[in-house]
Amino acid sequence: MTVEPQDPSHPGTRFAVLGPVRAWVGGAELDLGSPQQRGIMAMLAVREGAMVTTDEMIAGMWGDAPPRTALTTMRTYICRQRAMIERAGAGNDVRIDSASGGYALCLPRDALDLSHFTRHDARGAIAARHADWRTVTEEKSAALRLCHGQPLAGLPGPYAHIQRVRLEQQIMAARLELLHARVNLGQHREVLPELIALAAGHPLREDVQALLMTTLYAAGRVAEALMQYQRARRRIVDELGVEPSISLRQAHQRILVDDPSLAGAPLPATAPAHRRPPARPLPHRVVRRSHRRLPR
Repeated sequence: MTVEPQDPSHPGTRFAVLGPVRAWVGGAELDLGSPQQRGIMAMLAVREGAMVTTDEMIAGMWGDAPPRTALTTMRTYICRQRAMIERAGAGNDVRIDSASGGYALCLPRDALDLSHFTRHDARGAIAARHADWRTVTEEKSAALRLCHGQPLAGLPGPYAHIQRVRLEQQIMAARLELLHARVNLGQHREVLPELIALAAGHPLREDVQALLMTTLYAAGRVAEALMQYQRARRRIVDELGVEPSISLRQAHQRILVDDPSLAGAPLPATAPAHRRPPARPLPHRVVRRSHRRLPR
């Protein structure tokens, strides 16, 4: 067993899903068993104390074609996990309760890394609505420090896949919001290496491409910003057969006319979950902007 630094608010008890699924009780890491057994534990943990029915567990682990032994296997996993928790000496702080038709994992408050992530992420979103970029930077950075690779890494089953995609989207949104906040604090050159790598890894994400373009523009690298648009447009047209969205085209047009308000523009969204509130311009770079839309 490995020993993990203790959380002062809940000494020695911690569950992690924002990376490989791991758990510590009394500062010692628990052996969560096989990937399928870890998957059952992850289902319970992600629900944060809410009941998960046996039907949900079976469908989440085996999909539409579970084996005939699925219910017995799942109950065996639950028994093993309860025995493991009891051996760790968790007492009543960590337990798997039986409910009508299902199970719930009870943890100390904030023992789950996802709870911490959600709280920091929400605080950052509130700060962004008030254009408090320093607080946005602090809160989003705190949220992202909790992430250690791919969420629910290595777990089988459709439930783990769906949750992995959802959490990856939330983490990506937090990364973009952090970078956008740093740009608004005047840290254009510092964020460019990460943005360039992010744009190369996500060539069809228009919010990433737009943020890279506006950051290049704010850093005085206007020609590179225009070239980035051309690269992004070619990729979108070649792979999707459509022109870029109106938001990406507007960002390009503003660069062409040297619009000084562009540096503080909000991120264009590829989905409602990524929509950004209006942002103030960079204080040292631009004057106050008008929020009027450009003509289409």
